[in-house]
Amino acid sequence: MSKSFWDSKQRPIAIAHRGGDGAGASKENTLEAFQSAYDKGFRYAETDVILASSGEVIIIHGSRNWLQAGVKRDITRSTLQKMTINQIRLTLKPGGAQIPTLEEVLTSFPKMKFIIDLKTDEATIPLATVIKKHKAHARICVTGFGYRRLQPLIDTCGPDKISTGLTVGRGLRFKNMNMLMLKSGRLSDVEAVFIHHSLVSPPMIGLMHRRGLKAIVWTANSKLAIKNAVRCGADGIISDRVDLLKEILEA
Repeated sequence: MSKSFWDSKQRPIAIAHRGGDGAGASKENTLEAFQSAYDKGFRYAETDVILASSGEVIIIHGSRNWLQAGVKRDITRSTLQKMTINQIRLTLKPGGAQIPTLEEVLTSFPKMKFIIDLKTDEATIPLATVIKKHKAHARICVTGFGYRRLQPLIDTCGPDKISTGLTVGRGLRFKNMNMLMLKSGRLSDVEAVFIHHSLVSPPMIGLMHRRGLKAIVWTANSKLAIKNAVRCGADGIISDRVDLLKEILEA
């Protein structure tokens, strides 16, 4: 598996969550957000993708279900994927900005690397197609909560060419299957584990390192969470608060 995605002199690596809040919290996952992060010196950003009905891989988070959409006053991913990119752009204008495509982001920021949270099964193969088209294998790490969702992407891009990860969160569920797979050593074709900041401890980070995995902490938005991730030996830290993250890591 390619290791070049994680080649960086910075340790831990500073990662702007959805581009961070430098352009304003309402402009997450927009070209403006990524530009602000880049201008502040960030070379890594996290983002989310789904598939528009018109075929574009678009940068947007969306909601998992109707209940979540109601709370967030958002739109579900299943509804968004029934809309064309033009319909989505007319409906949603984050902070007055335009919803970008993945191709636009890759083209606009050729020196940035992106952690892509793959939100839907439908986006898997189109995402692989975009990666291959732009020869962006070394610039992208694909992750998500769906472990099985990654395999078609790995098969399409080639197992030695694409970096992948698994996201482990707290989650209100009977069993945290991703955590169980991590602890039992049943992960393959995965280079990194993205773990919620509330689960971070020296033993947990140590376990990942013993498994040969990068330990990436999300979404650390407080001084306490960021400093704890640093103290525990995280390889990367994802945060919305780009100025705070930069200040702490530089200190």
